[in-house]
Amino acid sequence: MKRKALCAFLMLGLSGGVAMADTEHTVTVNGEAIDGFITELTFNGDQVTMKFEDGSTRIEDMSLVSIALTYSETSTGITEIETDDQATVKRVYTISGQYVGTSTEGLPQGIYIVNGKKTIVK
Repeated sequence: MKRKALCAFLMLGLSGGVAMADTEHTVTVNGEAIDGFITELTFNGDQVTMKFEDGSTRIEDMSLVSIALTYSETSTGITEIETDDQATVKRVYTISGQYVGTSTEGLPQGIYIVNGKKTIVK
């Protein structure tokens, strides 16, 4: 089971989608580092077929092959939070549809509809 999980991880990790990221890998066969960038892995029983960027192919026993992946891509995340400017609020309604004004300031806590979007006032 571990071998199947490792194979699935390697296939996902070395798929074409990852090629767009800054990725490096080291392939070792029987303790010897192999030059070249792997573009495709195929598993057949205990054999792994490695297809390289230059078009060459190498078939090895899976127990002798080790692949280490390194990602140098910087982490991504939320860089900026956009908030609605209170001055742009035009119409505020209760969740039941009753008009309560043009601003959420001073309203009790609850859910309101502001410019057609549900908004929580805390």
